[in-house]
Amino acid sequence: MNYFIFIPLIFLLLIDFYFFQSNSDLFEKKLFNITFYKYLYWILSIVVYSIMFYHSYDYQNESKFVNMKPYIFSLIFVIYISKFIGIFSLLIDDLIRLFKVFFNLFQSNEDKVDLSRIKFLKNASLFTAAAVFSTLTYGMIVNRYRFKVYTQKIKIKNWPNSLNNFKIVHISDLHLGSFESIEKLEEAIDIINSKNPDLILFTGDLVNNSFTEIRPFKKSLQKLKSKYGNFSVLGNHDYGDYIGIKRNSNKWIKNFNNLIKTQEECGFKLLMNESTEVKINDASFNLVGVENWGAGNFNKDGDFDKAIENIDNNNPTILMSHDPSHWREVILNHDFNIDLQLSGHTHGMQFGIEIPSFKWSPIKYRYKEWAGLYKKNNKQIYVNRGLGHLAYTGRVGILPDISLLNISNEV
Repeated sequence: MNYFIFIPLIFLLLIDFYFFQSNSDLFEKKLFNITFYKYLYWILSIVVYSIMFYHSYDYQNESKFVNMKPYIFSLIFVIYISKFIGIFSLLIDDLIRLFKVFFNLFQSNEDKVDLSRIKFLKNASLFTAAAVFSTLTYGMIVNRYRFKVYTQKIKIKNWPNSLNNFKIVHISDLHLGSFESIEKLEEAIDIINSKNPDLILFTGDLVNNSFTEIRPFKKSLQKLKSKYGNFSVLGNHDYGDYIGIKRNSNKWIKNFNNLIKTQEECGFKLLMNESTEVKINDASFNLVGVENWGAGNFNKDGDFDKAIENIDNNNPTILMSHDPSHWREVILNHDFNIDLQLSGHTHGMQFGIEIPSFKWSPIKYRYKEWAGLYKKNNKQIYVNRGLGHLAYTGRVGILPDISLLNISNEV
């Protein structure tokens, strides 16, 4: 059993009590002569606590963890983030009431001020909670599979003239364990194939945790078509490190080897700290792929130096690396020139604002390069927003990403 579950449970219980107590007049209203809303509130809360407790009790049960966790987390997230944001105006109200209590200590009974809640702040709490709940629910129901094609022209100076307008479809972060149906994935695959890409490049996180997540989607992934091949790299979730299995144990090795085998059976050429030369008639370029390398506490299995051994320095080079922090921490400071790095990982936090000429997400404060194209020191990185979703099974503002990259030596 994962005993750390008691920490969030206690925190959520405190939120529940505070939100309930602050809006007690609403919950005490009767329906059919019973306090229906009060009972409904606590029944739903108890159901959530029970699901969390049950899930943590057997959190190493692979099938249960893989198949249930995204939906459980989304339920908990939507309900409690709505309450959590909603209580901020109540906290302001309680701070004001605290000052009133202090003020009343020095007043006669006739001059004491009313300690009841400020109606505006109380209503603001309910309105804010309802607005957040509605927005996140909309993100789950409507935006979750609202695939968007992001078209980007990219200039690489020494790109072969004969390969100008080379079309790469870049996808990332499928997280197949979070997909609801085969039909939704095939909808995205149809969009990809309709672009008639020269290459399909996938930059990691095919699964949430286990290779078994791929099985229902294997035949669908085999339908991905490109002129010159489909290539992939591993993301941090592809190692199976997040379900309590010790690295390099027999169970971990079995899962990891099966993931590699199954991914290649899906039609991807998996690049693991290695490179390949893509030759098209008399023109060619280098395609380099590294295992996951992430800043901070993320695993650093990626070995860029190993990947570029025996590489043709005269060719333009595209690097596939799951985590964009690899670019800022390693690639920008390396002597070898990478013309373009393709990454994913951030998901655009699945939350933000993206309109023409403006984009914002809280993830920008963790990753400086989090969505789209960035340039520095004659090097470039393009970050895909992710095709799938993780934890929260929805998206608000930042839609599922199919990136169509048009590569030329002039734009």
